[in-house]
Amino acid sequence: MDTPLEPQDHIEANARLRLYETILAAVPDLVYVFDLQHRFIYANPALLAMWGLEWEQAQGRTCLELGYEPWHAAMHDDEIERVVATRAPIRNDVPFHHSTLGWRVYDYIFIPVFGPDGEVEAVAGTTRDVTERKQQEDALRRSEQRLSAIVNASSDLIFRLCPDWRELELVGGDAVTDLPRGRRMGWSPERIHPEDRTRALEAMQRARDTLTPYRSQHRVALRSGEWTWIESRAVPVHARDGSVSEWFGAATDITERVRHEEHLRLMVDELNHRVKNTLAIVQSMVSQTLRTCSDHDQAVALIESRLRTVAATHDMLTHEKWTGAPLAQIVRLAMGDCLDGDSTWLDMQGPAVSLDPRRAVALSMALHELCSNATRHGALSVPQGRVRIHWWLERDGDGARLVLDWQESGGPVVHPPARVGFGTRLLQRGLQHDMAGKVDLAFLPEGVRCRVEAPLPELQATP
Repeated sequence: MDTPLEPQDHIEANARLRLYETILAAVPDLVYVFDLQHRFIYANPALLAMWGLEWEQAQGRTCLELGYEPWHAAMHDDEIERVVATRAPIRNDVPFHHSTLGWRVYDYIFIPVFGPDGEVEAVAGTTRDVTERKQQEDALRRSEQRLSAIVNASSDLIFRLCPDWRELELVGGDAVTDLPRGRRMGWSPERIHPEDRTRALEAMQRARDTLTPYRSQHRVALRSGEWTWIESRAVPVHARDGSVSEWFGAATDITERVRHEEHLRLMVDELNHRVKNTLAIVQSMVSQTLRTCSDHDQAVALIESRLRTVAATHDMLTHEKWTGAPLAQIVRLAMGDCLDGDSTWLDMQGPAVSLDPRRAVALSMALHELCSNATRHGALSVPQGRVRIHWWLERDGDGARLVLDWQESGGPVVHPPARVGFGTRLLQRGLQHDMAGKVDLAFLPEGVRCRVEAPLPELQATP
């Protein structure tokens, strides 16, 4: 039997009760108590406002009787029983429809209330509206997921550096290195190629001293011992006090780009060289033609014909990206003006061979001169004349040689020229020099014969 309260004790108890009720009425959290039959025996004004009910309408009712969804009411019934059985708190969160605010997310905790005998006599609970916090957490989680997806889908390598750049962590991204992701590791400039190290370290020091973004292109070592080119960028991340808490950066594998730029540079250098050579050829060709040909119209025709041959050969090499040209196609282009649509007088035969650009241009011009001479004075100046162009490969201990043989027949009797003209000099000197081989030019009575032999260090027999 409880001991009756003394008048003073009664006054103090009532004062404490009023204080508790004032506090519970003022807090924004929902505060409530269940009895062991899961009925509400207390609900503060905030909870009543959420329900949109007066206490007389809610007193002594269960969650299901107050309109909670069956699954929701069953969940709370189970939680109340667990608190009673385990004598321990339980925490959870759940969405619920507020009478005026609509759907909200609530975080709640149920705790046991112990009686004088030490047994659980009720279950109290507090619930807090965490809708905004949940929305922020969801937004942050989605942002992190998007950032993670961007990082992992990126062709860049994403990394973090400690403020003094002594430690590195690879966050994600496509691999330009074989180091592990997600683990801090010591970083050393020894991984940078010796030729690039000074430049990269100066850029790093400048970025750290000025707290400005770092950017550098350099080679880094892979564990395989190979070097790969990267373009590395990093920006400082500032803490609240303005100090740098870390550096965040990205590295792009630019190995292919560097190789492509180097290839373009070599191509430009090679193009400049070829243009100079071509201009020299044209200058010499025009000068020699004008010097040896007294007839103006004939000189113009010769110059135009020779220029067409040079241009056609360059077009062919451009189509092949200046890697080389098929010998059979070189012969056809050089003989174009002479064929005039009729190839019955030409016997052309030989294996598939590719010539490098320099030899292609030289041989094309030489064959054109032979063809022009045959048209004006030799086998192609009469209907019964013929030209035989055969080539083959010969193997020896030093490798392979290309042999090309030009033989005229059926034309007028040939007499050696009284003076050496442009065509003869082109064949005997220019062709021999550019082919890095040997040229035999013979003015035989039965027809002109020209034999060209050249080693094959830069020539390839194709299947």
